[in-house]
Amino acid sequence: MSTLSSTIILRKRKRGQDDGLVLHLASSSSPENDVSSSESELSEPLASTSKLLQSPKRKKRYACPFEGCDKVYTKPSRLAEHERSHTGDRPFACVTCDKRYLRESHLQAHSRSHLPTSARPFACAEPGCEKRFWTAQHLQSHSEVHRGEKRYQCTHPGCEEIFAKHHQLRDHLCTVHAPPGTKPYQCEHDGCTKSFSMNQHLRAHLRTHDEKRYTCIHVSCLSSQPYFATWSALQHHMRSVHPPSCPHPECNGKIFTAQKGLRAHMKIHEQRNVEAELQAALAEVAADSDNELPRKRRRGGEVGRDWVCAVSGCNKDFKSKKALTVHNKVTHLGLREFVCPHEDCDYAFGYKHLLQRHLTKQHSTTAEPPSNEQGADNQDTGKISDAFNIDDITGVSYDTRAKEMMQTSKHLQCPHPHLHGLLEPSASSSSMPGASRNCDYVFSRAYDLRRHLRAIHGVDIEKDRVENWVKAHRDSTPV
Repeated sequence: MSTLSSTIILRKRKRGQDDGLVLHLASSSSPENDVSSSESELSEPLASTSKLLQSPKRKKRYACPFEGCDKVYTKPSRLAEHERSHTGDRPFACVTCDKRYLRESHLQAHSRSHLPTSARPFACAEPGCEKRFWTAQHLQSHSEVHRGEKRYQCTHPGCEEIFAKHHQLRDHLCTVHAPPGTKPYQCEHDGCTKSFSMNQHLRAHLRTHDEKRYTCIHVSCLSSQPYFATWSALQHHMRSVHPPSCPHPECNGKIFTAQKGLRAHMKIHEQRNVEAELQAALAEVAADSDNELPRKRRRGGEVGRDWVCAVSGCNKDFKSKKALTVHNKVTHLGLREFVCPHEDCDYAFGYKHLLQRHLTKQHSTTAEPPSNEQGADNQDTGKISDAFNIDDITGVSYDTRAKEMMQTSKHLQCPHPHLHGLLEPSASSSSMPGASRNCDYVFSRAYDLRRHLRAIHGVDIEKDRVENWVKAHRDSTPV
């Protein structure tokens, strides 16, 4: 007897798909065999299908390794996507506008913004409305506007205003229930009154409230692991605790204020090594040929002189662009920017060290007539003052000028050691220890006063506190 074929559809894998799980059963001539065989063949697939429907959720085994983050995921790919939010890596770039994103789904959503409006699949069915949307959720939210539905209610106590759109509620909160000038996106952190016009700016600001946002990875700090809330605080820690230093033993750990200075210093060591190798090679050649050694090398060596003067007939070369610029100003343009401060002296110099030499030799109490060698170095003519004022050396002149400046309200005397009003109440209850007399320095700016206190007296005070003290002192001083 011919074999019959029957088809039984168990279930569909996804809603809206036409292809389902189909089981083909071969029927024999005997009805009993058909029933038994169908039951035996259906028992296992049905059991496996029920397991799929009733299987528990997968365990989340992949935890974020960053400290302070409790995120856990079921797949390594999801964890890798999340880790990009910590590292800032954005591998998915838009080919049209070069914007970059953390996830491929975000890039796909952004790519739709470059497509025409007609490509949006969900169109509004309201007569006269031609708007189209990418998702059904956006279409549903738009349809609520046509129906007059308002689902965004003000959460402020005693306010019963309701709005159709979320941005209308935000505008209402910042104009009615907030101080004037408040922007829609407000920071809810305790004690913070900042607000922003964009949610992206608010999210970036919220990271500043994280006390463990930045950490020091220096070898000496790995055990204590200090944290910092701002980038500037971390940089201040690096400059004060781990300043850049030269690793060469002959420099005895020379310290620099910035990495730029250290790089320039390391370049000098490299040039010295190359210079030493060249000198050794030249010495060997001179020894083999019984010739005299070349002339004494120039200051700074011959290596690294990449900046050559372009003036015809001038073959001088320099190690930096700044040195070449100064050479052009002084030698070829004849500029003399360093002028002798004495009124009866007309000397001017192209270099600062020449001016200092002139002041020492010509305007000191033991002045001697200038020699021919000095005149050739200066390449200038002028008068010579009779003598140097002794009051300038002892500081009497400065004291006299300071007393004259103190007659006006624009100038302030350094308050050290009596820093009442500048330090915290607990720290300013008494005078600074080890100070026996008042400081005689006078300033006209709060900036200069703050630098003076930090450099001379070792007292570091906040900028706002110094400015407020100066303003209050000026307001209380009669003009």
